[in-house]
Amino acid sequence: MNVRREDNSNRETMQYWKNPENNVVYEMYSAPNPDYNWSDAQPVYSLNTKLSNVKFAKQGKPELQKNVFLDRKFEAKVDDYIHDIKQGGRVKQAALHSVTNVGVEIVNVFGEVFGKLDRKYAGKNLAREIPVPNLVIEIDKVTKFTGLTRIGEMQLPSQKELTYTRQHFEANKFGLMFEISEESQLKNVHNVLQDSVQVASNKVEQRASYDVIDIAKTLTAQTAPVGWDVFTASTDHSTANPLDDLLISVSNIEGAGVGGKVDRVGLHLFTNAKYAANTNLRGVANTTPVDVTFEPGTSQLLGMDGVGKVLDNGVPQGTAFVTSVDVEPAIAYFQGPQRVGSKHNEITGSDEYFIIDYHLAALINNETGRQINAVSTPISF
Repeated sequence: MNVRREDNSNRETMQYWKNPENNVVYEMYSAPNPDYNWSDAQPVYSLNTKLSNVKFAKQGKPELQKNVFLDRKFEAKVDDYIHDIKQGGRVKQAALHSVTNVGVEIVNVFGEVFGKLDRKYAGKNLAREIPVPNLVIEIDKVTKFTGLTRIGEMQLPSQKELTYTRQHFEANKFGLMFEISEESQLKNVHNVLQDSVQVASNKVEQRASYDVIDIAKTLTAQTAPVGWDVFTASTDHSTANPLDDLLISVSNIEGAGVGGKVDRVGLHLFTNAKYAANTNLRGVANTTPVDVTFEPGTSQLLGMDGVGKVLDNGVPQGTAFVTSVDVEPAIAYFQGPQRVGSKHNEITGSDEYFIIDYHLAALINNETGRQINAVSTPISF
């Protein structure tokens, strides 16, 4: 057989022949003589040694003989080939072996792409998500009856009627278009389309959290008398109890009879750290908060069972949002239809993709949500 072997020192065509007498593969410049007198041949591989090792390996014996390769350069070439196959083939390399430019044989490309991932956006969880098929949303709100009244004998109660008020909303339109140029596809060995889609997919969640947090800033304000991070001088305990401020909001929402149920509290990561460090929550002796996570997202709020804690870097420091999400929600996030599409530019050879998203974050019940201000001192960074 004829195999082209590329080497910096030898660019001639090499031939590999097996000697039937000793089962050894030789490397030579030309075909062997009929008498198999290969004076200019170089042994590179022993088939007998390979067969013996296979036999011993099947029997579980340790008597494996020396390396089957009789030539170090040939062994290195085989190792490189096996390594390339295990890595998924040579398609993962930007350039293959070149006969002309042997000095630069392979240009390796790092297989990981940095910069695609984005931070977690959890602010959307402060609102109740309502999917809507149309762009126009009508919300009816009912005015509850007043309480029962005591009446005399043979008297009838006064008639009551439910009164509805209608709120009109229209979803906003958001769009994002990204281009994948022909040059980037030719120059980059990575999947440019896949990376672009992954980056673009985070932007809908990002915009939703931003919009919900902006609406939460319009909730009825309640100022904390003392910050949660204030300690009494010459003592080891916090001055204020965060649960008092939160329970005031709970009383305003649940105790007033508007029908809401507090189930979410939105905090910045720094505000959450000061909340968890308050001695009314962690105890004087325990310096490490128990069951507290500072990872952005939704988890259990320390000290209040059944209330979810929404951590998002977009929540202003020193502010706590208290909302009802499941029952009589304060904020609604209307998720309308989404459109995706693509087009091809014949002049530049570029492919363009777009996302059209219709959604709206709106305050639909200002009685079932509160924002507590001045709960801690913001940190400048």
